[in-house]
Amino acid sequence: MSLGQRVRVIRLKKGMTQIELASGICTPSLISQIESDRARPSYKTLVALATRLDVPLEDLIKEVDFDLEFSSKYKMALSMVRSKEYYAAIQLLNALVAVDQHRMPKEILLLELTRCHVELGNVLEAENSLAHMCQTCNTEKRDDFLFVEVLLLLGKVAELKNEYPIALFHTSRAWNELQKEGEIDIDFRAKILMQLANLHERVGKIEEAAEYYEKALLLNQGNGTERGKTFLRLAEVYDRQKKYELAEEYATKATVLMEEQANVEQHREMLHRLIMLQGEKSDWNVSVQKLLNLSEQHEQIGDKSKAGKIFADIALICSENGAIDESWAYAEKARMSLSDTSPKMGQVHRVLSFVYFHRGDEEKGNRHLDNAIKIFERHGKFAELVEVTLHMCRYLSDKGEHREAFERMERLHTYMAGQLEQRGIVL
Repeated sequence: MSLGQRVRVIRLKKGMTQIELASGICTPSLISQIESDRARPSYKTLVALATRLDVPLEDLIKEVDFDLEFSSKYKMALSMVRSKEYYAAIQLLNALVAVDQHRMPKEILLLELTRCHVELGNVLEAENSLAHMCQTCNTEKRDDFLFVEVLLLLGKVAELKNEYPIALFHTSRAWNELQKEGEIDIDFRAKILMQLANLHERVGKIEEAAEYYEKALLLNQGNGTERGKTFLRLAEVYDRQKKYELAEEYATKATVLMEEQANVEQHREMLHRLIMLQGEKSDWNVSVQKLLNLSEQHEQIGDKSKAGKIFADIALICSENGAIDESWAYAEKARMSLSDTSPKMGQVHRVLSFVYFHRGDEEKGNRHLDNAIKIFERHGKFAELVEVTLHMCRYLSDKGEHREAFERMERLHTYMAGQLEQRGIVL
């Protein structure tokens, strides 16, 4: 028996609902996920559940197969998803899906995999994963909560394809199915309502959009930032309906709430942007020092990714001002802090290519330039891609490798034409 099955059996014997079991410990949604083996509780939660169920902890976990190796990989993948490191998460989730020896439900792995593909705009891959989950949901013993999640993702995929009526159909079905579930937390309900509101707005049904935003607002009582965003959306919707008094009312509420919610992190982000914008007008050494102060603040709270992005910008400033050794040092610090798939790594490789070309190491310079091009292509960074490709072509031309330079320019042209065609623009 799995841990989830055991929790469910004991809960039912005690005559408790999931809401009663969850009260004061976690959300009813988490209890649902634990019982269906879609989530593993922490030790603290496990102890609290054993106490609530009035059973010794050792009886709760006796002879339970925890599959620790695969469980730890799954948790790493979830952490990557939550950290928005989608490329890395996809690799780990694909590896878990390919293995049959563990007890991690395949549909839950596919659910997280689909979320990653949706966030990255990988429509075809998302549709493939959803096709497998739809087969699971069509069985007699389907998980209704999983079915709602699948419908919501189908709506997201259709939205990515600009098929708004289809997106609206799937999302509406998700909302209707959710009404049958009495134990789903309000945050998830608010999420679906916001998607419904956004889709109604996209298809021009402004009044319906306003109604859904208002319903979402009633659920977002505790989340100040989300309430502020909803106030703003309502202000825009009412402005489109020429209901100017309501638009002004909600715009004022949004302004007040967002000012109250403005936190230290938002201030740091704004300061970072301001320093980069003012870079050309001020002493670059002063800009570097200001950025270093910011990076230290991020490092103190353990945010390596934010610190890495700042190091990448410092490296760029140093390279533009001829400080080659400093440029290399900060680029390497950025590499240690950023994931290999981060869009900012394109800038890091671009700087390192400049450093190694300057030092006469053409092999390393060429390799870093190629890495920069690949990352810029992957993330659709068109301006950066054009700049770095032209730099590479000039370098090859100066060496007399004119054919290689021409072929690279042709590849750039083909890539750009393909990207434009995907956006409905044909040259």
